[in-house]
Amino acid sequence: MKSILIKDTTSIERIQIVKDALEGEYDEFYDDYVAGKKELAELNRVFSEQYAGTGTDED
Repeated sequence: MKSILIKDTTSIERIQIVKDALEGEYDEFYDDYVAGKKELAELNRVFSEQYAGTGTDED
């Protein structure tokens, strides 16, 4: 499996990685990854915490 880390990819490759993961679509949420500012794993973690919850049952 090829690395998806910023240091191992170009911005063009990162766009394709996002599109492949989103079945051909592109979401502006991943702009920081494409620009080389934040790793994909970090953005996915933020997304999960904001939209899917943290996995804890806090009332």
